[in-house]
Formats: sequence, C-alpha cells, structure tokens
Amino acid sequence: MSKKTIEEIAAAWKEYKRPYVKRSTMAAYLLILENHLLPCFRNSDSLQEQAVQDFVLQKMEEGLSVKSIKDMLTVLKMVMKFGVKNEWMNHYEWDIKYPSIATSKNTEVLTVANHRKILSYIQDHFSFPSLGIYISLCTGLRIGEICALKWKDINIPDGTITVSRTIERIYVIEGGKRHTELVINTPKTKNSCREIPMIKELASIIKSLKKVSTRISTC
Repeated sequence: MSKKTIEEIAAAWKEYKRPYVKRSTMAAYLLILENHLLPCFRNSDSLQEQAVQDFVLQKMEEGLSVKSIKDMLTVLKMVMKFGVKNEWMNHYEWDIKYPSIATSKNTEVLTVANHRKILSYIQDHFSFPSLGIYISLCTGLRIGEICALKWKDINIPDGTITVSRTIERIYVIEGGKRHTELVINTPKTKNSCREIPMIKELASIIKSLKKVSTRISTC
C-alpha cells in the first residue's frame, strides 16, 4: 500500500467527484474541506475513531450544530472511502458520540394573526422586495424558488405557480481564490418540482403586475 495524506486524497477525490454532483453541491463539499477538515486532518494518513471523535468535540465547543458536524463527517467518510478504494489508506469504522446539549431554543412560529398582519401591511405598502415575502407567505416557496420564477411559470387563468428551478449563491474555491456565484439549478428532489395554487389576493396582485409588465415590454 502506498499511503497518501488526507490532503492528497482529498485533491484526487475532488476531481473524481466533480462530474457526478451539482456545482452547488460540490461547492459545499469544498467549503467543508477547506474550512474544517483539511485544517485538522491535512497531514494525516489515517482517520482513526479517536481523532475523528476529538474533531467532533472541538467543533461542538466552537458552537457548531450536530447537523453541521454530521455533514462534515459525511464528506470525511467519502474521502476516506475513496482513499481505501485506491489503496492509499486503511478503512476505519467510527462510533461517534455527540454530547447532549443541555439547553435548546424553542422555535418561534408565526401566528395566524401576525401572518395576516404582514400580508395586510404588504398590500398597503407594496414594493417589489416585499412581493417575494408575500409570495413566500402565501405559497410556502423557498427564497431560491421565488427568485428563479419566470412569467412562464405563472398560470394566471388557472391561478397556479409551477416550481421547476431554484437559484442560489454558492461559495466557489478555485485555484486558491474564493468568490461567490449565482447558479440556477433544478430542485433537489422530484417532489420539489410542483404546482402550487395561488390565493385570490396573490393572483390579483400577480395579474396586475403582469399587465404592467406587458405594457412596458411593448413600449
């Protein structure tokens, strides 16, 4: 076996993995590698349980959530499996423990009364930025889905909105340089591609905007 360091294995794994995942997904993997995994495991040629457990405890002390840490370990496991497959390192099974958190924050839920107040306020103080909030409150669409909407996605006669794409800003690391880019993707799952009915108030606003848009485009 010709052993390699985690940094060397990760570099080869990135090129192997890139063609099989969305660009936004790859960007997330690279961010985890650069910000968390490589600073800790860069020169290691093995990933034994104790080292990984220490990493988990360190990240929890830094205030990261268990979900974020599990996402990091998912990437770390992919790198390890790739290294094992190419006979660059040994495989190790981990039984990672996550200390229980004594205090947990209660999730604040928007009440029906406050929901109505916000919709009413937007109707009386309309602006294009607030339109996105209005659509979200009326349909449950995510911000990336709203930003990716086109007029062809809105069926005014039927009163429906079709969701078939999403837009997101990704953090790109290329050649040692970092920058952000906007990318348009299909939703993560097939169920995310859907048709959503509009309430009468939203349909009325969209219809009025469509008329204005049509007049402007024909001028």
